[in-house]
Order: sequence, then structure tokens, then C-alpha cells
Amino acid sequence: MVYASDLPTTSHLSFQTFLSSSTHPSLPQAASTARHALRLALKNHKRLPRSPQRDAHLTTVIGAINDYLPYIVAISYGLSGRPLGSINPSTGSSTGSGEEIEITLRSEIESEWRATLSLTPLSLKSRSKNGRVRGQGIDFEIAFVLTTLGYVLSSVARSGVLRTLYAATTPTTEQRTAAVQNATKYLLQASSVHALLTSSPSFAGAGRLPGSAAIVPDLDPATQAALSSLALAEATLIAVLKDDSYVAACIQARNPNDKDWMVRAPEIPKVRALLFARLCVRAAEYAEQAAAGLGSVGAQGKTGIDEDVVKYARALGRVARARACRFFGVDAELAGKIGEGIAWLRAAKGALGLRPSPQGERETLSKSKGGFSRLKKEWAERREDRKMEKDVGSRDRVAKGELHPGDDAGRDEEGRVIDMLETKWVRMNDTINTQLIPPSTDLLTNLPSGRDIHSPPGPYRLPWLDEDELARMRAPPAEEDFEPSSDVEDSDDEPTGIAEDAPGAVPERSESSYY
Repeated sequence: MVYASDLPTTSHLSFQTFLSSSTHPSLPQAASTARHALRLALKNHKRLPRSPQRDAHLTTVIGAINDYLPYIVAISYGLSGRPLGSINPSTGSSTGSGEEIEITLRSEIESEWRATLSLTPLSLKSRSKNGRVRGQGIDFEIAFVLTTLGYVLSSVARSGVLRTLYAATTPTTEQRTAAVQNATKYLLQASSVHALLTSSPSFAGAGRLPGSAAIVPDLDPATQAALSSLALAEATLIAVLKDDSYVAACIQARNPNDKDWMVRAPEIPKVRALLFARLCVRAAEYAEQAAAGLGSVGAQGKTGIDEDVVKYARALGRVARARACRFFGVDAELAGKIGEGIAWLRAAKGALGLRPSPQGERETLSKSKGGFSRLKKEWAERREDRKMEKDVGSRDRVAKGELHPGDDAGRDEEGRVIDMLETKWVRMNDTINTQLIPPSTDLLTNLPSGRDIHSPPGPYRLPWLDEDELARMRAPPAEEDFEPSSDVEDSDDEPTGIAEDAPGAVPERSESSYY
């Protein structure tokens, strides 16, 4: 499941204050207007409650970013003295119009952005009164806009998958496939955006703060490389999710609005278990690489990445390895080796950090012991839930009801699927097969190598202004559409008293509620 990224916000910026253009005099004003629209979109998004309305607003933010990027790319080329048709060293592309833009820089461009991944506050000199990070240069501006684009693309992927899986009505196979394919497309785009910020020499020092050797953790190349790997891990797991009927059946069984169980049991078709297992191992490798990269940022200094993000990447790696063990168990069960399959399920529990079932435990209990056993099981489940909450996020967020399906990297859902299969297979083994269950301790350490399903995407291609728009930029600027004084209230904090859920937006659900 995709990490729920908080989107940055930014302060007002007027490019006319810092630069002018003799060849395209309207360019600074047009860039300021597009940036103002992006700023308002980010501020409005932050103030929306976490609801379907907020997910729908993501497309507005994407549109504002795509409208703004060509203008700051043109300013960047003008400041470096390169024509728009020259080879871009970060992407190797040369699809521009070849037009030269002459720009005169009056003073260094300064902009402020909120760093949403920073663990501890940066130096006071580099922060504004609203807690944003103050940076200089056009590359700082472009880097934060691209980082925001990566967050938005991942958020769109997350909302689409979760809304389909946890819908009030059980989705069809076609609906689940369409949602997964759409989410995969957005995740690969997000990985491509973060890869550009990692590989381009232009952005190597973009996050360096004025008068300091410190780098904003959000823009650190190691952070961007880790986020690119994390998006690849999530895209790989989501590709497996498309054909993972076990997860769908587990969600359907808990859906209070589902009535299909009255007619027929959920269909569990045969899966390519060995292939899916190797894909999950590859996803685990990507996630562990991301966790190591995020954990290394600022390790020797005072600033770093928020621990919640690092814990999420680690949890995603554990979920991927547990899912690989589950598919190896499915393959063994399909081959008639149900004892080995149960051992793989118990290895999966170990990968998740869940308490494994005792080797000799039987599911059939006497009536005299049934009530006490159920009570013990409930206590154990509560302990595991508290452990999961401590693993993935702060206890305060859980208490406030801010954790939703997917916030734990799918750990809870995978645990439910494993429990469902283990209960079924143990009962079958006790009554029909009576096969010995081998030890599961060594299975997890002997997983095979992973296999890629997606080729790592190349760096994102920065957009260009088209020839018609460049022609309009040659005209003198019109009167400004907005003034800095029109944005008196510069706070982007969420207003108090707003409920987390919009009333009536989504039907009430029990355990499987998305919102």
C-alpha cells in the first residue's frame, strides 16, 4: 500500500522582484501567476479533511504543477544562457523550440517551502515564521516542485487502489485490474520524478541552505533515491495485488455490505505462486534499500528523515517478504504438500513480526476450554495491534484515528490473510492429510533472489513551453492579476474543529472502512 505523503506548502513569490527578460518580458509575470495557482491549490488541499473530496482534489494539484513547471524550466534555461532546444544534461532530451531567452537577474531568487519529511527543525536562519525552509536559486524552486509532484502521483495511486479494494460493494475482477494498472502507472511516474532529482547534476546542491553546509533532508539525493526505490517496491507489490485473490477474499469476508456470501463462496483461482513469490522478494529488496537510504540521511548530523517514513519502508519490506513466504506456501499446498505450506505460513508470520502458532497447536478445542482460548487469542491480537502501531507510526496518530488501511504498509491485511489460510490448512491437515509440519525457522533465510516486473523508469522529462506560449511571452506584461497584499493570511494550517470524515461521504464500515 502506498505511503500517505503530506504535501508541502509554499509562501508567495513574485518573479518580477528578482528578474526581468528583454526577449520575453511577460515570462516573469506568467510564471508568478502559475505559481500563485499552485500555491493556492496546495494550501486548499492541506485544509481539506481526509476524505474522498481531498483525493479528488489531487488532480487539481497535478494540473497546477504541470502548468507551472514549463515556466520555471524556461527561466532556468534563460539564467544558464542555454537555448530551449539545447541538450538537457539531466535527461538527454532536446525537444525544445531552440529559442533563446535572455534574463537579467536583479537578486538571487528566494522561495520558502515546508519540508514535510524533516525529522527535526532546521536552523532558525533557514526557516520562516511559518516553519518553512528558505532556499535560494531556481534549482531549489524546481526541486521542491518536482518533489511535490512525486508525492502527488503516489497519493493518487494510493487513493485509487484503496478506494477500489475497500469500496462499499465488492469490486469485480475488471475493476480491481483497472485500479491496479492505473496506480502502477502513477507509481512508475513518481519513481521517474525522484530519479531525475537523484541523477541530475543541476539538483545535486539544490537543497543546500544559504550560508550553511546543511541540505534540506527532503531534497537530499539519498532521500530522492530512496523515494524512487520505495515507489518501485510499491508498484511491484501492487502488480502482484492485481491477481492476489486471497487479499480480496479476506476483505470481502469483513465487508458488512457484501451479500455474495449468501450465493457463493469467494472464488480463489490458481495463481502463478512461484512467480509472485519472486516478485515479492524483489519488492522487499527495493523497500529495504529505501529504508536504508532514508535512515542514512542526516545520520551524522542533527537533521534527518521523519522516523514514521523510515518505519513505513521497513514495514513494507517485511510485508513483501511475508507475502513471498505465503506464495511459496500456496505453491506447496497446490502440490499436495500441505505440511510444508503451513511451515511457510508460519515463516511469513515471523517475517511480519507476529507471534507464530505453536507447532503442536490444534484448532479444535473442547467446549470447556473454548471460551478461555478465545479470550487469550483476543488478548494476543490486541498486543499485536499495539506492536504494529508502535512499529509503523506514533501512538498519538492511532489515538486520533488518523491511521487508515494502507498506513501500516499492508501489514495488518497480510496478517489476516495468513491467519485465514493457516486456520483452513491446519484443519485440513488435522482431518485429512495428517502431514508433518517441518520447522519454519530456516525458510525465511533461504528465499531465492527477486525478479523485476517493471524496468526501472528513466529520469522524468521536464516539460517545455510550446511555441505559441513563447510567442505570447514576447508581448509586454499586462497588469498583474494579483498582488502580494491580497494574500494577507499566510498560514496553511488546517482549521480546527473539522471532522476527519465528511458526513455521508462514504458509508459506515466496520474493520474494512477506508476512511
